[in-house]
Amino acid sequence: MKNYILLLGVAAVSIGSYCAYAGNSATMTVTATIAHDASLSVTQDLDIGTITIDAGACFSCYNQEFYMDSSGSVTSKVDSIISVSGTTLGSFTANIANPSACNTPSSSCGGLGFDGLNNGALFGILSGDDDRRNECDLQIIHSAGNTFKVYPQHCIAMNLTYYKPGKHTKTITISYTAS
Repeated sequence: MKNYILLLGVAAVSIGSYCAYAGNSATMTVTATIAHDASLSVTQDLDIGTITIDAGACFSCYNQEFYMDSSGSVTSKVDSIISVSGTTLGSFTANIANPSACNTPSSSCGGLGFDGLNNGALFGILSGDDDRRNECDLQIIHSAGNTFKVYPQHCIAMNLTYYKPGKHTKTITISYTAS
C-alpha cells in the first residue's frame, strides 16, 4: 500500500508539473520583409514637345486631344491641335523578373508603375498646374533587355482655354512593386 501511495504521489506531482508547464506557454509573431532591388534608373526624361494649337479654334469646345504611339508619332488628333512635334520619349532601366509583361502598352506592367498618378495620368501638364481637366495618360513599354520607354499615349484637355502657353514641367515617380 505504501508503494501505491508513493506511486500515486509521484504521478500526481508529474501530472501537476505537466499541467503547470502547459499553462505557461506563449506565442511569438515572426515577421520578415523581402525587398526586390529593381535598380530603377532614368536614362532619358520624357519631353512631350511642342503642341501647336489653332488660334482661331473653338476654345470652349471640349475634348481637344491627340494620341501618340510608342515611337512618339502622333496617330490622331483633333483639328484644333495643328501639330505635336519634338517629342522625346522617356526611358529608364529596371531589373525586373518579367520585362516581357511590358510588351504591350500598359500603365503598370511587370510590377512597374507610376506613384501617385491615377492610371498613369499626368495631370495638369498642358496647363502647368494640377488641374484634372487636362491630362496625359502615360504608358510603359518594354524596349530591350532591362530598358523601358515611357510615352504619352493620349493627351486631352476638356477645353482649349486650359492649355496655357509656355513650357510646363512635372515630375513623376516610377516604382516597382513585386507581385
